[in-house]
Amino acid sequence: MKKYAIIGAGIIGSSIAREIRKRNLGDVVVLEKEPELGYHASGRNSGVIHSGINQIPGTYKAKMCLKGSKFLRDYCKKNDVPMIECGTLVVGRNFEEVSRIQELMKMGREAGVSDLRIIDKKELGEREPLAKGLAALLSPTGSIVDSKKLLNTIVNESKSLGVSYQFGEEVKEIFGRDIITENRTFDADFIINCAGLYADKIAHMMDVAKSYRIIPFKGNYVGVSFPINAMIYHPPDLRFPFLGVHLTRRINGNVIAGPTATLSLGRENYNGKIKLKDTIDMVSSVNFRRMVADKEFLQNAISNAKFSLSKKAFINEINSSVNLDVKEEDLSDAFCGIRAQLVDMNGKMEKDIFIRETENSLHILNAVSPGLTCSLAFAEYIVNDRLIPKS
Repeated sequence: MKKYAIIGAGIIGSSIAREIRKRNLGDVVVLEKEPELGYHASGRNSGVIHSGINQIPGTYKAKMCLKGSKFLRDYCKKNDVPMIECGTLVVGRNFEEVSRIQELMKMGREAGVSDLRIIDKKELGEREPLAKGLAALLSPTGSIVDSKKLLNTIVNESKSLGVSYQFGEEVKEIFGRDIITENRTFDADFIINCAGLYADKIAHMMDVAKSYRIIPFKGNYVGVSFPINAMIYHPPDLRFPFLGVHLTRRINGNVIAGPTATLSLGRENYNGKIKLKDTIDMVSSVNFRRMVADKEFLQNAISNAKFSLSKKAFINEINSSVNLDVKEEDLSDAFCGIRAQLVDMNGKMEKDIFIRETENSLHILNAVSPGLTCSLAFAEYIVNDRLIPKS
């Protein structure tokens, strides 16, 4: 029987492991460098199941997000994973933003998102009494989920299907079919790289995608003291893969604001301490230098940085969304996450899901937001289109 090794036990790696064993395609071992689940993106996210309204029609992300949203909502209902189909509101605060949400609705409909409509100020007030805006795009399929419970449920199902999880196994080198960790050597017929923030490093060990680099972006969230019923976004700048500061109701009823989007000085810089080796490695790459030399990127980076550097700017952005006078004492620390953003050697951010493969390996190099939403559909695609031989 074929032996598969999956590097990374996050939502993508675990969903693929589950799918392989469901089809009984071979033995599967998942190697995870951390001592337990959810240390990184799969445990540090807002818990949103996206409907797909901000995805470019025809892209892998758009297709996977649309299909994945339904798969995930059905999975949560079947497996008692806490999930609420609360809907998403993209609010137009002025006439220019109202025009943009109309364009967003056209794009969402073209991508196949169902039941989209523009609601007026009156209905917006009925749905979200605190929301401030002239109109909003309503996407009823937007949902929230307990992402850690979801990950644990998928992992437990994978284990019941025969997947072996090995924790504390950081991959140091790969030679052919031998995967060398800090503790021992694993051998595999086929390697699947789902290493998130380190996916480029794993790929480079196998001489794959050496012109690409992951540049980490940090997103901070804060808790807010007022209630909302769903999710309140503003129209995003579709030139960049960031959604801006928004408000999200969590599965426990708490509300968070964020995320910010700034360069992270370290791939795991959650505590704010600069990771010097990571930072030097990042800034010395041609990918980084060309990215920061781009005028559009710099404008966007400066615009986003103000929310990280200035509490006043961050609070003003929250106040632009709600009919309240939110003050600093109304905020509380929540959490932060780090986005594993793939950048090519021309300094351009990859916006779509990005995969590279060899005869005996597959590398998931860009599966950032909405990666959680896409996970089950993406796993099905990987198995159907990349792992099962075509007749």
